Parts: sequence; C-alpha cells; structure tokens
Amino acid sequence: MTVSYPFFFRRSVRSRSTGGTRGYLYCIGGLGALLLAGCGSVDPVALEPIDGANLSPISDIRPLEADIWSRKAISYSGFRSGQSPETGIYPNRDEILEDLRLLEEKGFGFIRLFSSGTHGRRVVELINEHQLDLKVQMGAYVSHSHAENEVNNRRELDGAVTLANDFPDIVAAVSVGNEVLVSWSFVAVPPEDMAAYVRYVRQQVAQPVTVNDNWEPYAAPMGDPIQAVWGQIDFAAIHTYAYWDSAFNLWDFEQEQEPAEGRARAMMDEAYAYARRNFDAVRTALDGADLSIPIIVGETGWQSSPSAFLNDAFVHDFARSVGHPVNQAWYFVDMMTWAYGTDGDEPGDGFSRPAGMFYFAAFDEPWKQADDNWGLWDAGRRPKYVLSGEGFREAEAVYYRLSGELAEESEAEK
Repeated sequence: MTVSYPFFFRRSVRSRSTGGTRGYLYCIGGLGALLLAGCGSVDPVALEPIDGANLSPISDIRPLEADIWSRKAISYSGFRSGQSPETGIYPNRDEILEDLRLLEEKGFGFIRLFSSGTHGRRVVELINEHQLDLKVQMGAYVSHSHAENEVNNRRELDGAVTLANDFPDIVAAVSVGNEVLVSWSFVAVPPEDMAAYVRYVRQQVAQPVTVNDNWEPYAAPMGDPIQAVWGQIDFAAIHTYAYWDSAFNLWDFEQEQEPAEGRARAMMDEAYAYARRNFDAVRTALDGADLSIPIIVGETGWQSSPSAFLNDAFVHDFARSVGHPVNQAWYFVDMMTWAYGTDGDEPGDGFSRPAGMFYFAAFDEPWKQADDNWGLWDAGRRPKYVLSGEGFREAEAVYYRLSGELAEESEAEK
C-alpha cells in the first residue's frame, strides 16, 4: 500500500533575511562573564549563594518569529556507519551537505543541533556557504555539575554563543543542555548550574534561549528549585516519548479492551493523546508559576524497528509491541498534524498547541546501537515507509498481543 502525506513535505521557497531538592541557586565561579549575566553586579571573586526564590524570572521574553517557527523542524545528527562522537570520527562536509539538501528537498526548514562542537559548526558553515534555506536551533551539550565539568561545558556554551553571533541569520535559537534536569538523566546538571548557564548564554546572544528536557521537570510543582531555571528561558522545549514510556505503563499501550484488528490504531491514538497530556501538564505548571512562555515539542519520535531496551522496564519486551515502520508513520502524521495543523501551515501558539516541533530524528545513527532506528531515513539515506509509503501495509502495524492471541498464533504456525 502506497501512502502519501503531501503537505508535510511540500517544498516552499523562503527568502533569506538578514530530580532532587535544593534550596539555593548559586552563581558559578570560574565563568567570568557569568558574574554579570547570572548574578547582576557582584564581587567577581567572592561569590555567595542566592536564594532561588529571589531569582526573578526574565521579563523581556524574546518572541518566536512566525516565519521561522512555521517551518517544519527536525533533529539532525549526521553520524553514519563507522562514525561516532565517541570515537571522534565525524561526518565530512560532503556527507553533511548531502544530508542538508535531503532535508531541504523534503520540506524541512528548521533543524535542531545538539552540540556546538565540530559537527555543529560544520553544519552552520555549510548552510551559510551554500545559501541553503535552513534555520538552526543551536545546542550547547553540557553535562554534569560545573565543578566537575567546567572546561567541557564552557567550551560548549562559548561555542554556541560564537555561532549564534557569527551566523545570526541562520541560528534562530539556542538551547542549553539536553535532558539534564529529568530525574533519570545520566548527564545531570544541577538546577543552580543550569540557571547560571542559561543566563550566561542569554546575556551574550540576541536569539531566544531554551533548555531541551523531558516534560516531567517542566511540569515540576510550585516551589521546586527547577522552576527557577524555567524563569530564565524564552520558551519551553519539552520532550515527550510515549514510545519509551510504554515500558513503564505510563499510558495504556496494551489497549486490551480493543479487538485485535483495531488495537494497533487504538494504541497509536492513545500515544498521541499521551503526548497531548504531557503538553497540558507543562502548560498548567508554567501558568501556575506565572511563566507566560510558549511551548514547543523539542523532541519526540517513534522507532521503526523495536531495538529499544531498558533494564529496569516494567514491560521488558515493550518495544516488540510498538516498534514498526507503520506505527512510526502513524505517529509522525499525528504529531505533525497537531503541531502544524491539518494542512501543515497553521502552527500552534505555544499555549493551546505547540508553537513548533523538532521531530526525532532525521537519520538513523548506528553508533547508538539499541537507541537507534528513530530516523525518517536509514543510515544509508534511504527513505523509510514514513516518507515513501512503500514496502509495508497498514495491516502490518504491531500491537500488544493478549496471551490467548499469542497461543493461537503459535498453534497456527505449527
């Protein structure tokens, strides 16, 4: 069965225009410019903690320009087979240019980069050199506390600032950190450090600044120290993953009440509803804290092949019930429609619907091993079913099998 999703990939021509609790936030020693950006006029040598309750939210919130945020957006990391940031083998310029042209041809006009290092700089330089019609949300990949990782974190922060200022017509926003505040983060940065990092960056760039993180810390209750971070950003970039959360029964992916022939579609409808509930929870928390900032979906996606695995999952084989090319296509269409409207040209306002969405991800990346297969293209740059509509039938979508159904299938195979 061949399917088509024309409005998502319509080519449009645009002109280029010039977890724990902490009672205090600290200004971080060692970041010279941070002394002014993060704490106002203070002694640059003797730094004292400041009560988080006294760190006022920013009042000059920078708007999300409609002509930029109406563009279809996607997360981009171009590591191919044999390449990895862990080994320092990066995509070369020709490979990156091929990727960028693929994205542009498919109608994507806004890409999220995770790091301001080698790969991120090459991407922005190539967009500039070849006058590609692409905008960038530049990431600063910080990890662990400032005391533990000052050198690397400063390098990322300063790199993002430099690229934002050197290429202001390309870099439309800056994001500090990636899933560093959620309770299960393996690169956790304390809220007091994150607040300082955000202020440090925002002091030096003109673009809107955000933090990319899971929806849960964004929905933190009143009084949580994490809320002091949200008071320093221009928009919220929330991550929502019904796919991963099915492993912990955080939503009803099993849909046992549905007949087998309708269970796959019912599951995907509920996955979409779960994402909307995440959005609503964040909106309620931000409104309750008097933080009138728009929300985008900073990251969401669905595996086309069930490689995901979690040692602590409540449902150990969850991925077998959710990961499939057809399920991926359904989720992509549902989320794109939510973010950009039925015809793809009506993005939300960030209050009732997302103001944009960086879908995850453009391409598969083999170096991620079990955490691969999220791409709309595979690692060889071949479009998957979600783009081509070829190779599968909707009836092949996977769903949770009841024990009786599994027994029947096993008997039929004998």
